[in-house]
Amino acid sequence: MIGCQKLFPSSAIAGYLTASASEHLGLKVGLRAIAGAADTAAAALGNGLLEPGLVQLTIGTGAQIITPRSQPILDPHGRTHLYRAAVPNQWYTLAAMQNAGLALEWVRGILGLSWEQVYTKAFSVPPGCEGLTFLPYLTGERTLHLDPYARGAWVGLGLHHTQAHLMRSALEGVAFSLRQGFEALEATGFKATELRLAGGGTVEMPWKQLLTDVLRIPLYATTVAAASARGAALLAGIGIGVYADANDTSELAVTPTLAATPQSIDSALEEAWMRYQSLYPRLSKKLEYKK
Repeated sequence: MIGCQKLFPSSAIAGYLTASASEHLGLKVGLRAIAGAADTAAAALGNGLLEPGLVQLTIGTGAQIITPRSQPILDPHGRTHLYRAAVPNQWYTLAAMQNAGLALEWVRGILGLSWEQVYTKAFSVPPGCEGLTFLPYLTGERTLHLDPYARGAWVGLGLHHTQAHLMRSALEGVAFSLRQGFEALEATGFKATELRLAGGGTVEMPWKQLLTDVLRIPLYATTVAAASARGAALLAGIGIGVYADANDTSELAVTPTLAATPQSIDSALEEAWMRYQSLYPRLSKKLEYKK
């Protein structure tokens, strides 16, 4: 492609495929190259997340909760991120948690469970795990704490706790981390009425029910398997004139379906949430960087 030193809108033609690149890629010489967008921005477009007030949760290795904004509203506490969207004159606020599927996979592995056993065992014990709390900060954390030195822990272990308690507490710990991120996002100035689910980490119904009970908001599932790739394709379509603009692609968006609604508040789960919030300030020790 022809190199450039200027910024382009995400759907703009940024260059053309050169002969040498064409030979390497096996594509036509002169093919138009669209500027594109970051994965989260592309995923928002791919899932039709265009209107301010819509919120989406994606759970994979980490977790991201995003909402479009018509104005660049900064988080005064610095707990969430603000980026330009793939759509002109739009931004998005992002709460990013590093340890979601990553933490669950680690716990599953050390307990020697299959994913089928994870859900069978975890949901055989009561909410709140009879006093056991898991902090999922295995690789530090972004939202809420912005602390690269944060580390994970099981707190409250007793002789009555079993493998099932350890696994459920991990699921609850990740859900509580998401609630902190969601509340930090709402604190930037909007109130969500529903939350869209995306990503491979939101398939099992017991897990979705735990998420909705912790987050206290209805969850709607999307069926787009690769939203970022879909968004990139839509940007290409806008760039070459197949679509007039991002709004022209909205009719292609898959309508989310209701996946889970909160049940009545469980006192044990709420007590576990309060325990979870109290532990990081009491356990963390931010280390000074030493050269």
